[in-house]
Amino acid sequence: MSQKYPVGIETFSKIIEGGFAYVDKTEVIYRLTQSHQFVFLSRPRRFGKSLMLSTVEAYFEGRKDLFEGLWLGQAEDVDWTPRPVLRLNFVSADSSSEEAVEGLIENHLTKWERKYGVTDIVTGLGQRFRNLIESAYEVTGQKVVILIDEYDKVLVNTMHDEERHSGMKAVLKSMFSVLKDADRYIQFAMLTGVSRFSKLSIFSDINNLKDISLDDKYSMLCGITEDEVRRYFAPGVEAFAEEKDTDFEGMMQILKDNYDGYHFSKRCPDIYNPFSLINALDDSELRYRWFESGTPTFLLERIRNTDEDIREVLSVEVSATDLLNSAITDTNLYNILYQTGYLTIKQYDKEYDVFKLGIPNREVEFGMYKGLLPLYTGKEWSENSKLLLTLRRAINAGDIGKFMGMLKSYLAGVPYALSDGKSELYFESNLYMIFRLLGYDVRVEEQTSHSRMDIMLPTPKYIYIIELKLGGSAEAALRQIEEKEYTLPYAIDGREIIPVGVNFSKETRTIEDWIVGESLHHV
Repeated sequence: MSQKYPVGIETFSKIIEGGFAYVDKTEVIYRLTQSHQFVFLSRPRRFGKSLMLSTVEAYFEGRKDLFEGLWLGQAEDVDWTPRPVLRLNFVSADSSSEEAVEGLIENHLTKWERKYGVTDIVTGLGQRFRNLIESAYEVTGQKVVILIDEYDKVLVNTMHDEERHSGMKAVLKSMFSVLKDADRYIQFAMLTGVSRFSKLSIFSDINNLKDISLDDKYSMLCGITEDEVRRYFAPGVEAFAEEKDTDFEGMMQILKDNYDGYHFSKRCPDIYNPFSLINALDDSELRYRWFESGTPTFLLERIRNTDEDIREVLSVEVSATDLLNSAITDTNLYNILYQTGYLTIKQYDKEYDVFKLGIPNREVEFGMYKGLLPLYTGKEWSENSKLLLTLRRAINAGDIGKFMGMLKSYLAGVPYALSDGKSELYFESNLYMIFRLLGYDVRVEEQTSHSRMDIMLPTPKYIYIIELKLGGSAEAALRQIEEKEYTLPYAIDGREIIPVGVNFSKETRTIEDWIVGESLHHV
């Protein structure tokens, strides 16, 4: 019998009752609820935060029947006493105005007030919320559980409109500021979002809010580890392997390359994006759904307009302190990219207390360059995709003449405003993105014993060594390859090595000429 995958389902009870595959996170969830009173977790969008909160909700509602066969359902001495749960979800909140957000909150307050028999309705969102918490405690005799999902959605949506952004912060502050004074009525409170709270004044009154976003103990709370893929999704991986004409381990490697690679703490294991993985297993098709489901244009514009090399933007070191204390509203591009999931922790340097950030996997990389290339070239993706297919066929066939000819024509059509016509870095960035979109493990500025080569492009049959000049000559570029012995590190590779000298013109802002050196058949 084939597995059922909870595509688009974020409610714990629906997944369990519907017989869908579920990754058992209940042990770590239980430990969390017993260890802290006020908790905050930051994770990228579509990373399972809503499902995690739904599981917490079911536990505190005393729905032991849903946990049969799971860790929590079999654990001893668990208190299953039902408690009043107030869950507020901002995922679909209308951020067009303060009134719209206030309306969303008021609708929830009204529903809860009816449920717990609150008749003395006070004015002001904050006071109504506090009055509701106290009333729910008095009516049930149990402390209240508060779950706030994607609290910062309205802040992220308005971060480029200062007036609306300030209004949204004021609304949220009026709600959350009452939690501190009401803590004697609260059993557990958890807020989730993309952005950290540390620099946002809306949380200034909650001095005991525990941020677990970089905590090793909770690094696997959202997302799926490789061990969990093997344990819970083996039938789906097997079925997918048959579709791809490979074996189980081969399919695991394909899934890992495309959807794995996230890390959320110093010692976090590799984490798969659950949204992409489950969708891929459900329809046995490799697609980049996470990136396509909502990448903000402003983020791509920020990357395009930076003065830094795009490769350095997407591979950078930051101090652990800066990463912990950052908020998405900061101007620091690296922090924004990390918190939104386009960069992740790749390595931790204990000696210097710094994190190395990088792109997590092929899905994010392809999506990033697919979104950026039109901004660099002014050409729609439909035109870019046709070019990439033709270029891939030419480069795989060793037809460097056709490849360079098409590339020259393509770059010549880039609007002048998008190219300064002077920077070698601009041309390198374009070539790098094109090569990465072709699926090759292109190396740029690769260090050799004598110097740094501009581009090393490996394909199944060939290794291209490409040297670039701006306003120089193709002959000089080729001569540099020979004099610096750039081909030497690949002498025992076995593939044919093709050296190519390329000269870009400052005036035409495209390839002026190129020359192909004598190919080498090292063994």
